[in-house]
Amino acid sequence: MKNFRTEFRINPCQRRITHAEKMLTIGSCFSETIGNRLHQFKFQISVNPFGVVYNPIAIFENLTKALSGQPFDPGLSIQQHAKYYHFHSHSRLNALTKAELMDLLAQKQRETLHHLETGSHLFITFGSAFAYRHHKFNSIVANCHKLPQREFNKELLDFEQMKGSFEAFYKLLEQVNPNIQIILTLSPVRHIKDGVPENQLSKSLLRVFCDQIASSKSNVVYFPAYELMMDDLRDYRFYKDDLIHPNAMAEDYIWEKFQDSFFDAQTRKLIKEIDQLHKSLSHRPFEPLSIQHGKFLQGLLDKVDSLPTDLDFTTERSSILDQLHQIEAYQNSSVNQRNEDE
Repeated sequence: MKNFRTEFRINPCQRRITHAEKMLTIGSCFSETIGNRLHQFKFQISVNPFGVVYNPIAIFENLTKALSGQPFDPGLSIQQHAKYYHFHSHSRLNALTKAELMDLLAQKQRETLHHLETGSHLFITFGSAFAYRHHKFNSIVANCHKLPQREFNKELLDFEQMKGSFEAFYKLLEQVNPNIQIILTLSPVRHIKDGVPENQLSKSLLRVFCDQIASSKSNVVYFPAYELMMDDLRDYRFYKDDLIHPNAMAEDYIWEKFQDSFFDAQTRKLIKEIDQLHKSLSHRPFEPLSIQHGKFLQGLLDKVDSLPTDLDFTTERSSILDQLHQIEAYQNSSVNQRNEDE
């Protein structure tokens, strides 16, 4: 039978990831895709503390500020629609006052610093080599916050800009955590708003940049999420309806490849157990207040108790106990009603 896909082998990372370590993801929305999966399976991780950031300059500047203790410039905040935003963070980080926004950003910096100092792995996903520079502030921004295009100048970053920004960050990182593993990825999302040829140009520059970093630093590796999407899957059936973002099937496939690269057999076994627990909890029972379902829930509770105690299953345990209490109350009410009828 003909092979209709181009599969390729990914070399496993020598430094495997376990649940005992802390991690940080930063960058484009693919950082959140992987980060949220890791969080779902109980890894200690901070996911995109500054929100989605696409270009390397903005990513490295935020990391550098966190390491150096340099606060965000209040002058780069704006008020829009009764809220305050900052040009160096995503719009989901907002507040009703400028002071509250600066406090929120300072909190995110502390969170980032903690994970950089104590973490085992840092995941960086580049989304685009195109960046937007604000005319008034002469600063490359992380997010334009839907301000008029005339306030910005769009520019294509060159290797010297990206390399200089990375080296400034890496020099500080070596001082606080020289053993951290940096994992670079290139977002599989198609940034076709820039134009299709322009998107390919952007991705090409970023891919070469990733290779330059990985080749020059022993603690930097590259995970080919972009290549998995473009060359292995390579079909619009693996995209959402917008034909830009990978769909759930594609995300699952890339996640499987990610597990192959970074997890050992024991960690993968634990992930499967947690996944099965979540699937069981999402199951809709035919009779949710029946004794039979109560036995099923008690079995799930026993399963939670058998999992490692250093992992946080507070949410799952609370959900199970709430349902068990509802069943108990219903059964007691039914018994009382029968006694009254008799």
